[in-house]
Amino acid sequence: MNPAVRLSTCLGLGASATAAGLVCDVDSGRYALAEAVNVDVVDGRLVRRPGYERLAAIGFTELFSGGADLYGLAGDGLYLIPGQGEPRLVRGGLTPGAPMAFVRLGDTVYYANGHENGCLHQGQARAWAGERCPLPDRIGRYGPPPVGHELAFQAGRIWIAVGEVVHFTLGAGLQDWVDNLGGYLPPFAGRVNLLAPVGGGLFVGDPAGVTYVAGTDPKTMTYARVSPAPPIPGSLALLPAGRHDSLAGHELGGDAALWAAPGGIHLGLPGGRVVRVAAIPVP
Repeated sequence: MNPAVRLSTCLGLGASATAAGLVCDVDSGRYALAEAVNVDVVDGRLVRRPGYERLAAIGFTELFSGGADLYGLAGDGLYLIPGQGEPRLVRGGLTPGAPMAFVRLGDTVYYANGHENGCLHQGQARAWAGERCPLPDRIGRYGPPPVGHELAFQAGRIWIAVGEVVHFTLGAGLQDWVDNLGGYLPPFAGRVNLLAPVGGGLFVGDPAGVTYVAGTDPKTMTYARVSPAPPIPGSLALLPAGRHDSLAGHELGGDAALWAAPGGIHLGLPGGRVVRVAAIPVP
C-alpha cells in the first residue's frame, strides 16, 4: 500500500512548463501548481475567490461613476446601483435610447440627453435649476441651463452643447444658471459631437473637424481649427492629469483627451495640439 501523502503548503504557480519540473516535496508538504483558476494563495493555503451575484435582471446600456455612487441607464429610467442590494430607480420617464452625457462636480452629477436634464446628489434626483439667482436681474436675464446633448466641465463652468451652439453656466459655483443673453459661444459648423476639456482650453468637435477653444474667460477665448477629422460621438475618453504620464510615446503634461474619428484614434493634448496615435479605419 502506498503511504498517505499530505501536501500542506502551496507555493503558487510553478515556473516550470512541465509537471515533472514542479515542486512537490512529500517530506515538507510544499508543492507548486501547474494551473490555478479562481483561487488565491494565502499563507500557503488555497482560498477560493468569491464569485458573482446577480443583483437585478436589468440590462444597463450606460454606466457612470459619480464618486461613491454608481448610476446606470436602462430603458426610460436612471438607476442608482449600490454596492449591495438591488438598483433603485431615481428618475423615470426619460427618452429611451437617447445617449446620456454626464459630468461630476464634487458629490453632484449633472446629466442631459438632448431631451431631458437634471442633477443627482447622494442618490437623489432634482431639477437642474436654481430657485433664485444671487446676481441682480431685473429683466429675467439668468435662467436654468438649456437641455443639451454633450456636457463638460472646464474653467469653473459646465459647458452644454445644444445643436451647433455651446452654452456655459455662470460658474463660480453658480452651475444652475446661464446668461440667456450672452452665455454661449459662436455657432460651430454643425451639431457638436465632442466636448473635451484639457489643460488650457476645450476641444469642440463638429462635422467639419475639431476646434480648440483656448482660454478660461468666454469673452477673450480664441478659436483654432486643429483637426479636419470629425470625431465619432460617444468615443471620448478623458485622461485626467496625474493618472497618465504619457500615451503612445507622447507626454501628456496635464489634462488630455482621447477620441476616435473615421481615420483613426486621436489624442488631444494641453494647449490644443492633436495627434493621431493610431491610423486605423473606425466604422
